Amino acid sequence: MPRDLLADKRALDGMSELSRDTVSRPEPGENSLVPHRSSNISQVERLKKMGVRPFAQLLNVEDLDDCDWLEHAAFDANEAATREKLEYRLQTCGELCSGLFSSAYAITSGPLGELIKTRNFPPIDSADTDRKRVLLAHLVSTKAASRFVTDDAMDYPKDWKTKYQLNPSTGHNEDGQTVCLHSLCVHPSFQGKGLGQILLKSYTQRIKDSGVASRIALICRDRYIAFYERAGFKKIGPSKCQYGGGNWVDMLLDFDEGGDDEWNY
Repeated sequence: MPRDLLADKRALDGMSELSRDTVSRPEPGENSLVPHRSSNISQVERLKKMGVRPFAQLLNVEDLDDCDWLEHAAFDANEAATREKLEYRLQTCGELCSGLFSSAYAITSGPLGELIKTRNFPPIDSADTDRKRVLLAHLVSTKAASRFVTDDAMDYPKDWKTKYQLNPSTGHNEDGQTVCLHSLCVHPSFQGKGLGQILLKSYTQRIKDSGVASRIALICRDRYIAFYERAGFKKIGPSKCQYGGGNWVDMLLDFDEGGDDEWNY
């Protein structure tokens, strides 16, 4: 069913602001979460020329089909989260998950027009069912008690639908002070265009401003270390996490270290 944009707007309005400025004004019903940075302005202008007007929204379980599709389009099969794991995260802690979308009609040209032909995307609202809401990138997280991402944090309780636990031994820990960033992916057709940095920088600023956690942790491959360093993360060293075969690097953005002087992009 069409997304309830008014409910999304109320959810976002009740949260700490992501930035003092935005690079572009969203269309009615859309929420721009892009921080005001000169590099991001140029990125967004380039996207506009391609017919892409990115806007961000919190994710929830209604976005499962889109997130499952994107996850497996962007990641290798052994690294992509399963549909069951995505459902757990979107249902349990959707407030920690964000998506970067664009709207499009079937007549849209360019890469977005080609993408919209590949599957049946949901309408952006019930008043205009021909205008589709296309998920271009998403970021999916949980919270954990550990300082870094662990195999337990990457997992989820298999009985979560019938046995709710506030602080289970695996999966999302509501009292944890570490946001574990599990998935940051951009559709292959739009990689290399700045969408990942736009989403990541907006997200880290929102988490910091909201006070819901003391840090954000993630694991990545060596080739992505510089990408995350540009968003303020620090390389810690080899991760103990064996998810997807291991060989990961621990990255950390600690809000309590260094004060505002350390918080720059």
